[in-house]
Order: sequence, then C-alpha cells, then structure tokens
Amino acid sequence: MMSNEFIGKSIMEPIEGETVVQQIIKRLIAAIQDERFVVGERLPSEFELMKELHVSRNSLREAIKILVAMGVLEIKRGEGTYLCSQAKPTMFDSIIYSMILESSSDEDIAELRQLLDEVVLKMAVKKCDEADIAALENNLNDMRAQFGKGDYAAAGALDYEFHMLLIDSSKNPFLSRIVKGVYKLFEHSIGENIRREDEFAKADEYHQDIINCLKSRDIKDVERVIANSLSSWEKNVKL
Repeated sequence: MMSNEFIGKSIMEPIEGETVVQQIIKRLIAAIQDERFVVGERLPSEFELMKELHVSRNSLREAIKILVAMGVLEIKRGEGTYLCSQAKPTMFDSIIYSMILESSSDEDIAELRQLLDEVVLKMAVKKCDEADIAALENNLNDMRAQFGKGDYAAAGALDYEFHMLLIDSSKNPFLSRIVKGVYKLFEHSIGENIRREDEFAKADEYHQDIINCLKSRDIKDVERVIANSLSSWEKNVKL
C-alpha cells in the first residue's frame, strides 16, 4: 500500500491560478516520474489529494479521469485509484493529454490520426497473427449485422472496437497504450460517422481493405489503405 509518508507531508506544491485540471495532471505526472507514487500501488484518497493540492473535488476527478484514459492510472471499484503497473509512466508525454485540454483544429487532429494509423497498420502487417485477423473479421461481420438491424449505436461501437483490435494486433504495449489514449479523442466521431447508409458502406469497404492488407502482408500498401479509410471521417470529423 501507499507509504504513510505522503500523509501529513507536502510532496507537491499547492495549486493556484487558471487551468487547474491541467496543473493537477502536471503535478501528478511529476510526482510519478519522481517515484513519489509506487507503481501498482494505491494513491492517497481523494480527500488527501484535494487537501494536498488545494483543489476542488470536481477538478481532481476530471484530472484523474484524463489520466485513467491515458492509461497512467486505473480505478478499482471499492478500493481506490492505482498507478498502472503495465507501462512506465515516463512514456506518457504531456503533449498527449494536452490535446484533450487544449483546442486543436480538425485538420491537425486528422493529420495526427493518419500518422498514428499508418504506424499501427505497418506494425500489425509485420506482427499480427491469424487470431488477430479472425478477431477483426468477426468484428466486421458483427458490425454489418448490427447496421443491418438498424442499431447504428451498436454498429458505431463495433467500428471503434475494430480500431482497438487493430491497435492490439501491432503487438507493442507502449504503442498500444499511447494510441488508445489519443483515440479517446476520436471515439464519438467514429461512432457518428457510419450512421448513414452511404458512410457505412464506405466503412465496411475500408475495414475489409485493412484486413486484406494484413493478410497480404503488403507494407507498401499501408499509406493508400489508411488514406482511403480516413477519407469520409476527415470530411465529417467533429471532435
């Protein structure tokens, strides 16, 4: 469990000024990097952190929510908030979570997603196995079935899940955690993008194209496949 040295001893300066949530995140990241929190163990209670940082419950909870989305922290029901043990926190650059807090143009976000998707697919082409491909094919079939039944919300959720499966098939835990964290920005827009029949037809085609690229192991085709797969999303993206 967390050392009692934290309680009653100020290890982080009280927070003042604007952008409180961003400052909380920076202070918590700094404390993690300084090994003031032990990997895999529980953080101090919400009340203790509020008192230590001189912040409100809402601001602290929003900061923790973002760090959970980034894979830095995890919440265990009935137990508390823990520092994740499966990846080193120093791998999480401040630029990742600043994207959630700061305004970015749709063009900037679209460019970032294209670059990340290309890297993921290139890694997956090299490292995926038959089980990964089967999981993607099953997902696509389920997405088709849900869209056919008119359950667009379920189809949209499966669309997002397809990308999570593809990220996992890259077989790189650090890349997976970082890309999944950034992908939180895209979750809503991906789900909304296939609600129209013409857009679903494109998503169906593009997902099949990705699967075919994996089967052929043709790394030279990655840029074309990703450019095509993002073409309709880029036109409609609204984060």
